[in-house]
Amino acid sequence: MNYFFGFKNNTFQCQLQIPLFQNRNFKKKDYQLFKTFPRNNKWILEELSHHKINEYFYLLNNDDISNDEIYFLAKNTILDEFDFKKLRNFNSFTDTIPEYRSNFKLSLKDGGFSSYQSDYPYSMVSKKGSIVSQLSSIANSKADKNFILFKNIYEKPIQEYFKAYLIDYKMKKIEQEFLIKTNHTNLIQLNNNLIRPEMFLVTDKYLGIPIYISEQNKHLSIEHTHPLHIYILSNDKYSKVTNLKNEMHEIINKKIC
Repeated sequence: MNYFFGFKNNTFQCQLQIPLFQNRNFKKKDYQLFKTFPRNNKWILEELSHHKINEYFYLLNNDDISNDEIYFLAKNTILDEFDFKKLRNFNSFTDTIPEYRSNFKLSLKDGGFSSYQSDYPYSMVSKKGSIVSQLSSIANSKADKNFILFKNIYEKPIQEYFKAYLIDYKMKKIEQEFLIKTNHTNLIQLNNNLIRPEMFLVTDKYLGIPIYISEQNKHLSIEHTHPLHIYILSNDKYSKVTNLKNEMHEIINKKIC
């Protein structure tokens, strides 16, 4: 299944549209939209049926969205089956090929907008680990501003801080570090001088989805990097990625020590 998320701050306006049909099957299903968020070491569950705009879509506008919330489709039985201590796989409805997509729209006040998906697969929710994402393949050093939205969803209802780093792989050093939070949509503003081929975003301890935003002349572009093994064509691509991650963590551990 997929979870979905939005983002809210004083710079961007967000709108999240979630369909009630599959990409190869337009038959309506008996699913409703719910949200959950962590509070006092429990997942709080709320129904969002009043945000159904027609028989095919749910729509959440900026004022309906919180950075701590995640959204998902489920049947009404979820009200009796929900586990307040651990996120579960609530449906197979969003397990589709091609991928089931929501529409995540960000816009600037008095400016343009861009849309992307905010799908967070359940397969990532129960895992810890690290993300290694190359900056210059997506971020635009010539843009007015560059940001990374980093969303983490973890199965337990906890909110704790962990670190993300901008690492210069060529010089083997950390250029910048950030505190980001679990079960939260985090925003990192990038220094354009650091958007170079040798620069990587690396997280320590938790997984997440990094979404890159470039702003130029009041217009936006949104994209995310793919897992590193997608860019490697050799048969040993997974071992190459593992070796790279190990090198990144050696750089981090050297700094900590």
